[in-house]
Amino acid sequence: MLSSTANHLFWMARSMERAENAARMLDVAYRMSLLKHATSGSFQEWQAMLSISGLHNEFAAQDTEANAVTVMQFMALDEENPGSIFSSLCNARENARAVRGAITSEMWEALNHTWLEMREMQVRGIPEDGVSRFFDWVK
Repeated sequence: MLSSTANHLFWMARSMERAENAARMLDVAYRMSLLKHATSGSFQEWQAMLSISGLHNEFAAQDTEANAVTVMQFMALDEENPGSIFSSLCNARENARAVRGAITSEMWEALNHTWLEMREMQVRGIPEDGVSRFFDWVK
């Protein structure tokens, strides 16, 4: 029993950490893509994001070009991508739900509220004028 609870608590925290780290990396890549480059384009930041996170092959299977919109959609809101912010928050919520008796009601409410907001954001998408605001919210 203790091992199962510890396992769920570990993966809940790890999933929240994954979501935060992905948001930090995507925010940096987005800000870097806004700078003027001497190279051929800003697509290198997005290829680097996919390589750093180990998702290059999964993204390539979608047969889309790596740019700000497609990579952010894939890494933030894609429910099929197990490394996305969306999937990480879903996993955190599910692990928290499994051990609701071991966490405070405030923690459960915060995670559940975050998950409900994330589902709404998945439908609406990340607004172009609020990209950094979205990543700050995740962090």
